[in-house]
Amino acid sequence: MRVHPSRCPDRLLDAEVAERVAVTMQALASPSRVRLLACLAASPCSVGDLVTAVELEQSAVSHHLRTLRELGVVVGRRRGRRVIYALHDNHIRTLLDEAVRHVRPDAAQAAERRPAVAETDTDTGRYLTVTYIIAEPCIDVKDKSCIDVCPVDCIHEVGRMLVIDAEECIDCGACEPECPVEAIFPEDALPDKWEPFVKINYAYPDGDTINDLVDSYATEHDVQNTPPAA
Repeated sequence: MRVHPSRCPDRLLDAEVAERVAVTMQALASPSRVRLLACLAASPCSVGDLVTAVELEQSAVSHHLRTLRELGVVVGRRRGRRVIYALHDNHIRTLLDEAVRHVRPDAAQAAERRPAVAETDTDTGRYLTVTYIIAEPCIDVKDKSCIDVCPVDCIHEVGRMLVIDAEECIDCGACEPECPVEAIFPEDALPDKWEPFVKINYAYPDGDTINDLVDSYATEHDVQNTPPAA
């Protein structure tokens, strides 16, 4: 029997809301992402914790976490050199629980409640997207070891140095220990003297602006870097 839309207005969604719901549901469109979400529903985890739990390569885990962050499903908070990931809120936990119960009717009626999510707006505000910054020691050196280990190809050569695309960086930290001149820092651990490099990295992909900023900085600070001996 056909039901006229006017008889069920509360069950209709406008196109914008429907699009946002569909985008959110993409989080459950991959078995690997579902497993990652299940881990995060139990407890906040680092990338290393998740790699061990789901037995995936680090690059794959980092890629999925990037997708989940873009979907607004998970958040990350830096603790020292690690980023700890958690579910964005209890709605995500409920979404996962209901999906599991849909395919497993015998599943428990309520998931165990642990502090795995950012429970309030204040908590969510503390889970910040912290990117990495490439600073002065990279100018005219441009060692590409960091590019080789980046799982999402977010490091780019622009003129006299390498820069990190803040929109692409997933905060995995793989690049930092690979830099032979110690030019890479978490944004919140960048030495004050290299604060101008936040603006330089965030200017990507505007190559002209990056080159102008780098040239101006190098001239002002008389930068004369040389590559490390082989």
